[in-house]
Amino acid sequence: MLFHSFTFLALLVPTLAIYWLSRSQTIRLAALFVASMIFYAFHHWPSAFLLLGTIGLNYSAARLQQRWRSRWLLALIVLIDLSLLFWFKYAAFAAAELKRAASLFGLALPLPTLSNWLPLGISFFTFQVIAYQVDVYRGTAGAERSLLVFAVFKSFFAQLIAGPIVRAKEFLPQLHKRARFDPQQLHHGLFLFVAGLALKIGVADVLRQFADEAFRSPAELATTDAWLNLYAFAFQLFADFWGYSTMARGLGKLFGLELPLNFNLPYLSSSLQEFWRRWHITLSSWFRDYVYIPLGGNRSKHTRNLLVTMTAAGIWHGAGWTFVLWGLLHGLWLAIESALKRRFASRLTTASPLRATAAAALSGLLLFHGVCLLWVLFRAPSLPVASSYYARLLLPPYRVHTDVPETLAIWLVGFALLQAPLARAMERERFLPRSAWAQAAITWLLLALTLGYAGQRYDFIYFAF
Repeated sequence: MLFHSFTFLALLVPTLAIYWLSRSQTIRLAALFVASMIFYAFHHWPSAFLLLGTIGLNYSAARLQQRWRSRWLLALIVLIDLSLLFWFKYAAFAAAELKRAASLFGLALPLPTLSNWLPLGISFFTFQVIAYQVDVYRGTAGAERSLLVFAVFKSFFAQLIAGPIVRAKEFLPQLHKRARFDPQQLHHGLFLFVAGLALKIGVADVLRQFADEAFRSPAELATTDAWLNLYAFAFQLFADFWGYSTMARGLGKLFGLELPLNFNLPYLSSSLQEFWRRWHITLSSWFRDYVYIPLGGNRSKHTRNLLVTMTAAGIWHGAGWTFVLWGLLHGLWLAIESALKRRFASRLTTASPLRATAAAALSGLLLFHGVCLLWVLFRAPSLPVASSYYARLLLPPYRVHTDVPETLAIWLVGFALLQAPLARAMERERFLPRSAWAQAAITWLLLALTLGYAGQRYDFIYFAF
Protein backbone atom coordinates (compact mmCIF):
# COMPACT_ATOMS: atom_id res chain seq x y z
CA MET A 1 0.00 0.00 0.00
CA LEU A 2 1.62 3.22 -1.18
CA PHE A 3 0.96 6.69 0.19
CA HIS A 4 0.14 7.76 -3.37
CA SER A 5 -2.53 5.10 -3.97
CA PHE A 6 -6.31 5.15 -3.72
CA THR A 7 -6.10 2.09 -1.44
CA PHE A 8 -4.24 4.16 1.12
CA LEU A 9 -6.77 6.99 0.85
CA ALA A 10 -9.52 4.42 1.49
CA LEU A 11 -7.72 3.53 4.73
CA LEU A 12 -6.81 7.10 5.69
CA VAL A 13 -10.23 8.73 5.44
CA PRO A 14 -12.15 6.42 7.85
CA THR A 15 -9.20 6.40 10.25
CA LEU A 16 -9.26 10.20 10.35
CA ALA A 17 -13.00 10.18 10.92
CA ILE A 18 -12.78 7.73 13.84
CA TYR A 19 -9.81 9.56 15.29
CA TRP A 20 -11.35 13.03 15.38
CA LEU A 21 -14.92 11.98 16.20
CA SER A 22 -13.81 10.02 19.25
CA ARG A 23 -13.30 11.74 22.58
CA SER A 24 -11.38 8.79 24.02
CA GLN A 25 -7.61 8.85 23.54
CA THR A 26 -7.58 5.07 23.88
CA ILE A 27 -9.97 4.69 20.95
CA ARG A 28 -7.94 7.18 18.94
CA LEU A 29 -4.72 5.27 19.53
CA ALA A 30 -6.43 1.96 18.83
CA ALA A 31 -7.63 3.33 15.49
CA LEU A 32 -4.08 4.44 14.63
CA PHE A 33 -2.63 1.07 15.62
CA VAL A 34 -5.19 -0.97 13.65
CA ALA A 35 -4.75 1.25 10.59
CA SER A 36 -0.97 0.96 10.87
CA MET A 37 -1.09 -2.84 11.05
CA ILE A 38 -3.46 -3.00 8.06
CA PHE A 39 -1.13 -0.66 6.17
CA TYR A 40 1.91 -2.81 6.99
CA ALA A 41 0.22 -6.21 6.45
CA PHE A 42 -1.04 -5.05 3.05
CA HIS A 43 2.54 -5.16 1.74
CA HIS A 44 3.35 -8.63 3.10
CA TRP A 45 1.14 -10.04 5.85
CA PRO A 46 3.76 -12.38 7.47
CA SER A 47 5.90 -9.31 8.17
CA ALA A 48 3.14 -8.04 10.47
CA PHE A 49 3.88 -10.87 12.91
CA LEU A 50 7.55 -9.84 13.00
CA LEU A 51 6.50 -6.25 13.76
CA LEU A 52 4.14 -7.39 16.52
CA GLY A 53 6.86 -9.59 18.00
CA THR A 54 9.39 -6.77 18.12
CA ILE A 55 6.78 -4.51 19.72
CA GLY A 56 6.12 -6.99 22.53
CA LEU A 57 9.79 -7.85 23.02
CA ASN A 58 11.03 -4.25 23.18
CA TYR A 59 8.14 -3.11 25.36
CA SER A 60 8.93 -5.82 27.92
CA ALA A 61 12.70 -5.27 27.78
CA ALA A 62 12.35 -1.52 28.37
CA ARG A 63 10.07 -2.09 31.38
CA LEU A 64 12.68 -4.43 32.87
CA GLN A 65 15.44 -1.96 32.03
CA GLN A 66 13.58 0.76 33.92
CA ARG A 67 13.86 -1.40 37.07
CA TRP A 68 17.30 -2.97 36.70
CA ARG A 69 19.43 -0.49 34.71
CA SER A 70 21.40 -3.44 33.38
CA ARG A 71 24.07 -3.05 30.71
CA TRP A 72 23.77 -6.77 30.00
CA LEU A 73 20.04 -6.49 29.38
CA LEU A 74 20.67 -3.56 27.03
CA ALA A 75 23.32 -5.55 25.16
CA LEU A 76 20.98 -8.55 24.89
CA ILE A 77 17.96 -6.66 23.50
CA VAL A 78 20.11 -4.63 21.08
CA LEU A 79 21.76 -7.87 19.93
CA ILE A 80 18.37 -9.48 19.32
CA ASP A 81 17.11 -6.46 17.37
CA LEU A 82 20.29 -6.29 15.28
CA SER A 83 20.25 -10.07 14.73
CA LEU A 84 16.78 -9.84 13.19
CA LEU A 85 17.96 -7.00 10.98
CA PHE A 86 21.06 -8.95 9.96
CA TRP A 87 19.15 -12.13 9.22
CA PHE A 88 16.57 -10.56 6.97
CA LYS A 89 18.77 -7.95 5.31
CA TYR A 90 22.29 -9.36 5.18
CA ALA A 91 22.27 -13.14 5.73
CA ALA A 92 21.66 -13.99 2.06
CA PHE A 93 24.41 -11.60 0.96
CA ALA A 94 26.85 -12.91 3.60
CA ALA A 95 26.17 -16.55 2.64
CA ALA A 96 26.68 -15.81 -1.06
CA GLU A 97 29.97 -13.99 -0.37
CA LEU A 98 31.24 -16.83 1.84
CA LYS A 99 30.47 -19.33 -0.90
CA ARG A 100 32.24 -17.15 -3.45
CA ALA A 101 35.30 -16.75 -1.22
CA ALA A 102 35.45 -20.50 -0.53
CA SER A 103 35.22 -21.30 -4.24
CA LEU A 104 38.42 -19.32 -4.83
CA PHE A 105 40.22 -21.95 -2.74
CA GLY A 106 38.40 -24.86 -4.34
CA LEU A 107 36.08 -25.36 -1.38
CA ALA A 108 32.34 -25.89 -1.45
CA LEU A 109 30.62 -24.64 1.68
CA PRO A 110 27.33 -26.45 2.40
CA LEU A 111 25.44 -23.20 2.97
CA PRO A 112 21.79 -23.04 1.91
CA THR A 113 20.56 -20.47 -0.57
CA LEU A 114 18.69 -18.01 1.62
CA SER A 115 15.61 -16.06 0.67
CA ASN A 116 15.92 -12.35 -0.09
CA TRP A 117 12.67 -11.59 1.73
CA LEU A 118 13.13 -8.19 3.39
CA PRO A 119 10.38 -7.01 5.78
CA LEU A 120 9.45 -3.50 4.75
CA GLY A 121 10.92 -0.78 6.94
CA ILE A 122 12.89 -3.16 9.18
CA SER A 123 15.97 -0.92 9.09
CA PHE A 124 13.94 2.07 10.29
CA PHE A 125 11.93 0.47 13.07
CA THR A 126 14.99 -1.46 14.29
CA PHE A 127 17.00 1.75 14.69
CA GLN A 128 13.99 3.40 16.34
CA VAL A 129 13.74 0.76 19.08
CA ILE A 130 17.52 0.61 19.57
CA ALA A 131 17.50 4.35 20.26
CA TYR A 132 14.57 3.80 22.63
CA GLN A 133 16.37 1.04 24.55
CA VAL A 134 19.58 3.08 24.85
CA ASP A 135 17.67 6.17 26.00
CA VAL A 136 15.81 4.17 28.66
CA TYR A 137 19.12 2.73 29.87
CA ARG A 138 20.72 6.19 29.98
CA GLY A 139 17.71 7.62 31.76
CA THR A 140 17.04 10.24 29.09
CA ALA A 141 13.64 8.61 28.35
CA GLY A 142 11.30 6.66 30.56
CA ALA A 143 10.01 3.19 29.70
CA GLU A 144 6.50 3.51 28.33
CA ARG A 145 3.94 1.85 30.61
CA SER A 146 1.09 1.62 28.11
CA LEU A 147 1.51 -1.18 25.58
CA LEU A 148 -0.94 0.55 23.22
CA VAL A 149 0.99 3.83 23.32
CA PHE A 150 4.25 2.01 22.69
CA ALA A 151 2.68 0.02 19.84
CA VAL A 152 1.58 3.24 18.11
CA PHE A 153 5.00 4.80 18.71
CA LYS A 154 6.59 1.80 17.01
CA SER A 155 4.10 1.27 14.18
CA PHE A 156 2.55 4.64 13.23
CA PHE A 157 2.19 4.29 9.46
CA ALA A 158 3.33 7.83 8.64
CA GLN A 159 6.91 7.01 9.73
CA LEU A 160 7.00 3.21 9.86
CA ILE A 161 8.53 2.34 6.50
CA ALA A 162 10.95 5.14 5.62
CA GLY A 163 11.21 7.39 8.64
CA PRO A 164 11.67 9.88 10.10
CA ILE A 165 13.24 7.89 12.95
CA VAL A 166 11.31 9.41 15.84
CA ARG A 167 12.74 9.59 19.36
CA ALA A 168 10.73 8.46 22.37
CA LYS A 169 11.11 11.70 24.35
CA GLU A 170 9.74 13.69 21.40
CA PHE A 171 6.88 11.46 20.27
CA LEU A 172 5.57 9.51 23.28
CA PRO A 173 4.32 12.64 25.13
CA GLN A 174 2.26 13.56 22.06
CA LEU A 175 0.52 10.18 22.13
CA HIS A 176 -0.52 10.69 25.76
CA LYS A 177 -2.05 14.08 25.05
CA ARG A 178 -5.47 14.25 23.41
CA ALA A 179 -5.03 16.57 20.45
CA ARG A 180 -7.65 19.25 19.83
CA PHE A 181 -9.10 19.55 16.34
CA ASP A 182 -7.52 22.49 14.51
CA PRO A 183 -8.75 23.23 10.97
CA GLN A 184 -5.63 25.28 10.27
CA GLN A 185 -3.36 22.36 11.12
CA LEU A 186 -5.57 20.01 9.12
CA HIS A 187 -5.24 22.26 6.05
CA HIS A 188 -1.49 22.50 6.58
CA GLY A 189 -1.19 18.72 6.87
CA LEU A 190 -3.29 18.15 3.78
CA PHE A 191 -1.21 20.63 1.80
CA LEU A 192 2.06 19.00 2.87
CA PHE A 193 0.67 15.59 1.91
CA VAL A 194 -0.42 16.82 -1.52
CA ALA A 195 2.83 18.76 -2.07
CA GLY A 196 4.81 15.60 -1.31
CA LEU A 197 2.54 13.68 -3.66
CA ALA A 198 3.30 16.20 -6.40
CA LEU A 199 7.04 15.83 -5.84
CA LYS A 200 6.75 12.05 -6.02
CA ILE A 201 4.47 11.71 -9.03
CA GLY A 202 5.32 14.90 -10.90
CA VAL A 203 9.11 14.88 -10.45
CA ALA A 204 10.62 11.67 -9.05
CA ASP A 205 8.59 9.22 -11.14
CA VAL A 206 9.14 11.28 -14.30
CA LEU A 207 12.92 11.33 -13.84
CA ARG A 208 13.05 7.66 -12.87
CA GLN A 209 12.63 6.43 -16.44
CA PHE A 210 15.82 8.19 -17.53
CA ALA A 211 17.94 6.91 -14.64
CA ASP A 212 16.64 3.34 -14.89
CA GLU A 213 17.48 3.13 -18.57
CA ALA A 214 20.94 4.64 -18.11
CA PHE A 215 22.02 2.26 -15.34
CA ARG A 216 20.66 -0.71 -17.26
CA SER A 217 23.34 -0.38 -19.97
CA PRO A 218 25.85 2.37 -19.08
CA ALA A 219 28.50 1.19 -21.57
CA GLU A 220 26.30 2.42 -24.42
CA LEU A 221 25.98 5.97 -23.10
CA ALA A 222 27.62 9.03 -24.57
CA THR A 223 29.48 11.20 -22.06
CA THR A 224 26.82 13.90 -22.09
CA ASP A 225 24.07 11.29 -21.71
CA ALA A 226 25.85 9.77 -18.73
CA TRP A 227 26.04 13.12 -16.95
CA LEU A 228 22.46 14.14 -17.76
CA ASN A 229 21.09 10.81 -16.57
CA LEU A 230 23.19 11.01 -13.41
CA TYR A 231 21.66 14.42 -12.73
CA ALA A 232 18.28 12.83 -13.41
CA PHE A 233 18.91 10.20 -10.73
CA ALA A 234 20.26 12.79 -8.28
CA PHE A 235 17.06 14.83 -8.56
CA GLN A 236 14.87 11.71 -8.71
CA LEU A 237 16.27 10.60 -5.36
CA PHE A 238 16.02 14.17 -4.06
CA ALA A 239 12.37 14.57 -5.06
CA ASP A 240 11.45 11.02 -4.04
CA PHE A 241 12.76 11.32 -0.50
CA TRP A 242 11.68 14.95 -0.12
CA GLY A 243 8.23 13.92 -1.31
CA TYR A 244 8.02 11.04 1.15
CA SER A 245 9.31 13.15 4.06
CA THR A 246 6.83 15.92 3.26
CA MET A 247 3.93 13.46 3.00
CA ALA A 248 4.93 11.85 6.30
CA ARG A 249 4.92 15.20 8.12
CA GLY A 250 1.61 16.05 6.50
CA LEU A 251 0.08 12.76 7.66
CA GLY A 252 1.28 13.44 11.18
CA LYS A 253 -0.33 16.89 11.19
CA LEU A 254 -3.62 15.38 9.98
CA PHE A 255 -3.72 13.52 13.30
CA GLY A 256 -2.42 16.44 15.35
CA LEU A 257 1.04 14.87 15.68
CA GLU A 258 4.37 16.54 14.91
CA LEU A 259 7.02 14.44 13.18
CA PRO A 260 10.58 15.80 13.04
CA LEU A 261 11.87 17.52 9.93
CA ASN A 262 13.81 14.93 7.95
CA PHE A 263 14.86 16.76 4.78
CA ASN A 264 15.99 20.34 4.21
CA LEU A 265 17.21 20.96 0.64
CA PRO A 266 20.64 19.29 1.02
CA TYR A 267 21.86 20.21 -2.46
CA LEU A 268 22.11 23.81 -1.25
CA SER A 269 24.86 22.77 1.18
CA SER A 270 28.41 24.07 0.87
CA SER A 271 30.08 21.17 2.74
CA LEU A 272 29.50 17.45 3.12
CA GLN A 273 28.98 17.85 6.86
CA GLU A 274 26.18 20.33 6.14
CA PHE A 275 24.80 17.98 3.49
CA TRP A 276 24.37 15.21 6.07
CA ARG A 277 22.72 17.64 8.45
CA ARG A 278 20.11 18.30 5.75
CA TRP A 279 19.71 14.86 4.10
CA HIS A 280 17.82 12.23 6.11
CA ILE A 281 18.29 14.34 9.21
CA THR A 282 16.98 11.81 11.73
CA LEU A 283 19.18 9.02 10.37
CA SER A 284 22.27 11.25 10.45
CA SER A 285 21.54 12.27 14.03
CA TRP A 286 20.97 8.60 14.95
CA PHE A 287 24.42 7.63 13.70
CA ARG A 288 25.92 10.67 15.43
CA ASP A 289 24.31 9.94 18.82
CA TYR A 290 24.48 6.14 18.89
CA VAL A 291 27.61 5.32 16.86
CA TYR A 292 29.92 8.29 16.33
CA ILE A 293 29.81 9.82 19.83
CA PRO A 294 30.04 6.47 21.70
CA LEU A 295 33.13 5.67 19.59
CA GLY A 296 34.75 8.86 20.88
CA GLY A 297 33.40 11.51 18.50
CA ASN A 298 35.79 14.43 18.09
CA ARG A 299 37.65 13.63 21.30
CA SER A 300 39.82 10.74 20.09
CA LYS A 301 40.60 8.98 16.81
CA HIS A 302 38.32 11.34 14.92
CA THR A 303 39.15 9.94 11.46
CA ARG A 304 38.59 6.34 12.52
CA ASN A 305 35.26 7.24 14.08
CA LEU A 306 34.09 8.98 10.91
CA LEU A 307 35.13 6.04 8.72
CA VAL A 308 33.43 3.48 10.96
CA THR A 309 30.26 5.56 11.29
CA MET A 310 29.83 6.29 7.59
CA THR A 311 30.73 2.74 6.55
CA ALA A 312 28.05 1.53 8.96
CA ALA A 313 25.65 4.03 7.36
CA GLY A 314 26.50 2.60 3.96
CA ILE A 315 25.87 -0.96 5.14
CA TRP A 316 22.58 0.16 6.69
CA HIS A 317 21.40 1.27 3.25
CA GLY A 318 21.89 -2.11 1.63
CA ALA A 319 23.61 -5.49 1.49
CA GLY A 320 26.19 -4.97 -1.24
CA TRP A 321 29.77 -3.86 -1.79
CA THR A 322 28.55 -0.75 -3.59
CA PHE A 323 26.94 0.50 -0.35
CA VAL A 324 30.01 -0.40 1.70
CA LEU A 325 32.24 1.60 -0.65
CA TRP A 326 29.73 4.45 -0.83
CA GLY A 327 29.72 4.82 2.95
CA LEU A 328 33.49 4.44 3.28
CA LEU A 329 34.13 7.17 0.70
CA HIS A 330 31.71 9.51 2.46
CA GLY A 331 33.60 8.89 5.69
CA LEU A 332 36.93 9.57 4.01
CA TRP A 333 35.55 12.76 2.44
CA LEU A 334 34.25 13.97 5.81
CA ALA A 335 37.63 13.27 7.43
CA ILE A 336 39.50 15.22 4.73
CA GLU A 337 37.00 18.08 4.90
CA SER A 338 37.35 18.25 8.69
CA ALA A 339 41.15 18.35 8.45
CA LEU A 340 41.04 21.12 5.82
CA LYS A 341 38.64 23.19 7.92
CA ARG A 342 40.98 22.99 10.89
CA ARG A 343 43.96 23.85 8.68
CA PHE A 344 42.37 26.91 7.03
CA ALA A 345 39.98 28.04 9.79
CA SER A 346 41.74 31.38 10.28
CA ARG A 347 41.61 32.25 6.57
CA LEU A 348 37.89 31.44 6.39
CA THR A 349 37.05 33.75 9.29
CA THR A 350 39.06 36.68 7.91
CA ALA A 351 37.86 36.47 4.29
CA SER A 352 35.90 39.39 2.84
CA PRO A 353 32.13 38.91 2.35
CA LEU A 354 32.57 38.76 -1.44
CA ARG A 355 35.29 36.13 -1.27
CA ALA A 356 33.35 34.17 1.34
CA THR A 357 30.25 34.16 -0.90
CA ALA A 358 32.27 33.10 -3.95
CA ALA A 359 33.96 30.35 -1.94
CA ALA A 360 30.61 29.09 -0.65
CA ALA A 361 29.17 29.02 -4.21
CA LEU A 362 32.17 27.14 -5.54
CA SER A 363 32.09 24.75 -2.60
CA GLY A 364 28.39 24.12 -3.22
CA LEU A 365 29.00 23.36 -6.89
CA LEU A 366 31.86 20.98 -6.11
CA LEU A 367 29.86 19.35 -3.34
CA PHE A 368 26.88 18.70 -5.60
CA HIS A 369 29.01 17.02 -8.25
CA GLY A 370 30.97 15.04 -5.67
CA VAL A 371 27.74 13.75 -4.17
CA CYS A 372 26.44 12.93 -7.66
CA LEU A 373 29.57 10.89 -8.42
CA LEU A 374 29.02 8.88 -5.25
CA TRP A 375 25.34 8.41 -6.16
CA VAL A 376 26.62 6.12 -8.93
CA LEU A 377 27.63 3.60 -6.24
CA PHE A 378 24.30 4.14 -4.49
CA ARG A 379 22.29 3.40 -7.65
CA ALA A 380 24.39 0.81 -9.50
CA PRO A 381 23.36 -2.81 -8.79
CA SER A 382 26.99 -3.98 -8.71
CA LEU A 383 30.57 -2.73 -8.75
CA PRO A 384 31.10 -3.69 -12.43
CA VAL A 385 28.07 -1.60 -13.44
CA ALA A 386 29.34 1.29 -11.31
CA SER A 387 32.79 1.00 -12.93
CA SER A 388 31.23 1.05 -16.38
CA TYR A 389 29.22 4.15 -15.52
CA TYR A 390 32.28 5.95 -14.12
CA ALA A 391 34.15 5.12 -17.34
CA ARG A 392 31.47 6.81 -19.42
CA LEU A 393 31.48 9.85 -17.12
CA LEU A 394 35.20 10.42 -16.71
CA LEU A 395 37.33 8.46 -19.17
CA PRO A 396 38.01 8.90 -22.92
CA PRO A 397 36.76 8.56 -25.57
CA TYR A 398 34.42 11.45 -24.81
CA ARG A 399 31.24 11.60 -26.86
CA VAL A 400 29.27 14.83 -26.66
CA HIS A 401 26.24 14.00 -28.80
CA THR A 402 23.14 13.10 -26.86
CA ASP A 403 20.04 10.99 -27.29
CA VAL A 404 18.45 12.42 -24.15
CA PRO A 405 15.45 14.69 -24.84
CA GLU A 406 16.18 18.40 -24.47
CA THR A 407 13.19 18.60 -22.16
CA LEU A 408 15.15 16.63 -19.56
CA ALA A 409 17.92 19.24 -19.45
CA ILE A 410 15.33 22.04 -19.18
CA TRP A 411 13.51 20.07 -16.47
CA LEU A 412 16.66 19.60 -14.41
CA VAL A 413 17.69 23.25 -14.63
CA GLY A 414 14.20 24.43 -13.68
CA PHE A 415 13.95 22.09 -10.72
CA ALA A 416 17.43 23.04 -9.52
CA LEU A 417 16.55 26.75 -9.62
CA LEU A 418 13.26 26.06 -7.82
CA GLN A 419 15.18 25.01 -4.71
CA ALA A 420 16.41 28.53 -4.00
CA PRO A 421 12.92 30.13 -3.69
CA LEU A 422 11.80 27.19 -1.56
CA ALA A 423 14.73 27.39 0.86
CA ARG A 424 13.19 30.06 3.11
CA ALA A 425 9.74 28.46 2.98
CA MET A 426 11.22 25.09 3.93
CA GLU A 427 13.04 26.62 6.87
CA ARG A 428 9.91 28.26 8.30
CA GLU A 429 7.32 25.93 6.74
CA ARG A 430 5.34 28.90 5.47
CA PHE A 431 3.92 27.59 2.24
CA LEU A 432 0.33 28.85 2.40
CA PRO A 433 -1.70 32.02 2.82
CA ARG A 434 -3.49 32.41 6.15
CA SER A 435 -6.97 32.16 4.68
CA ALA A 436 -8.40 28.65 5.09
CA TRP A 437 -10.36 29.02 1.84
CA ALA A 438 -7.22 29.98 -0.08
CA GLN A 439 -5.35 27.06 1.46
CA ALA A 440 -8.09 24.64 0.44
CA ALA A 441 -8.21 26.03 -3.12
CA ILE A 442 -4.43 25.75 -3.60
CA THR A 443 -4.36 22.25 -2.13
CA TRP A 444 -7.13 20.84 -4.32
CA LEU A 445 -5.77 22.53 -7.43
CA LEU A 446 -2.35 20.97 -6.79
CA LEU A 447 -3.97 17.58 -6.18
CA ALA A 448 -5.95 17.77 -9.41
CA LEU A 449 -2.88 18.74 -11.44
CA THR A 450 -0.82 15.97 -9.86
CA LEU A 451 -3.35 13.22 -10.44
CA GLY A 452 -3.99 14.53 -13.93
CA TYR A 453 -0.38 13.88 -14.91
CA ALA A 454 0.05 10.72 -12.88
CA GLY A 455 1.35 7.71 -14.77
CA GLN A 456 2.66 4.46 -13.38
CA ARG A 457 3.03 4.44 -9.60
CA TYR A 458 6.42 3.42 -8.21
CA ASP A 459 7.54 2.59 -4.67
CA PHE A 460 9.48 5.22 -2.78
CA ILE A 461 13.22 4.55 -3.10
CA TYR A 462 13.78 4.37 0.64
CA PHE A 463 11.21 1.56 0.93
CA ALA A 464 14.05 -0.69 -0.21
CA PHE A 465 16.06 0.05 2.93
